[in-house]
Amino acid sequence: MSEIVANDVRLHVQRIGPPGGAGTDIPTVVMLHGMVMDNMSSFYLSLGTYLSDAGCDVICYDLRGHGRSERTPDGYRLTDSLADLTGLLDELGVDQPVHLVGNSYGATMALAYGLEHGERVASLTLIEPPFLLEGLGEEMARSLSQILAAMSDDEVEQWLQQAAGRVAGRATRSARRLLQETTIAGDMLATQPFSTEALGRLAMPVLVVYGENSDIVDQAETLTSVIPNTTLVVLAHHTHMVLREATGYLRELMRWWLFEDRGTEPPVYVPRTERRFETPRWVTDMVPPPDLNTPRPAAAAEGGRG
Repeated sequence: MSEIVANDVRLHVQRIGPPGGAGTDIPTVVMLHGMVMDNMSSFYLSLGTYLSDAGCDVICYDLRGHGRSERTPDGYRLTDSLADLTGLLDELGVDQPVHLVGNSYGATMALAYGLEHGERVASLTLIEPPFLLEGLGEEMARSLSQILAAMSDDEVEQWLQQAAGRVAGRATRSARRLLQETTIAGDMLATQPFSTEALGRLAMPVLVVYGENSDIVDQAETLTSVIPNTTLVVLAHHTHMVLREATGYLRELMRWWLFEDRGTEPPVYVPRTERRFETPRWVTDMVPPPDLNTPRPAAAAEGGRG
């Protein structure tokens, strides 16, 4: 399987592992990647194939406008992303609640989907979710505008021509076209704030993962204080790029989350040498260093319950 049409949009999809469905004990896991500089490959290569080998029915897809999915000129509001996901599940004939795993924007999307379609969600795994009770849309739109401004810099163009590898250069140019040729940044402004009352009624279990040195780790405390049945894991020495930086541990954590008794503690995080992905300096320069005066979440860096 490579392409399907869902919600009138052509989406690039990969489904791997044993088929799940009604009457089976096979968990169906749907992975939602981040925005602009990301696509389904980040999940497929890190957690997707591992979980399929572990016995999961895994669905990875490129969000609208990303990777090999159709780049429509508009339709990038959060509500559009949720409608695309519903259309995808319907087209695939997924008739049982799924485990949503999201990274960055994909995590915010997963949380919103759990609120809107709780009957279709068995659990949520939120990796580095941007989470603000007010001004979330404005913050995401501001971030996208910063990325576009950075991409228009002469230094970036020089990096693309002289130093970027083929894959990195292609991904960066694709991201620039997405920002320049679609309404994605403006559409983010339509993102509605989360309702604390609705969040307090979430019935499914929620796993939240942040890097201790992430620029948004301060949002973890608010998120876990309003959502019941939440397990918070904060990984020492890691950043917003925790999916790439701590892949090995996330594999252990997801196996525990999907297959083991959640009455037990999460697996202990043991720092190890992980494969590192080189990030261009112009990207890291846009991410402010963490405010060392900001109190950190109470959960232990080795993993704890929120």
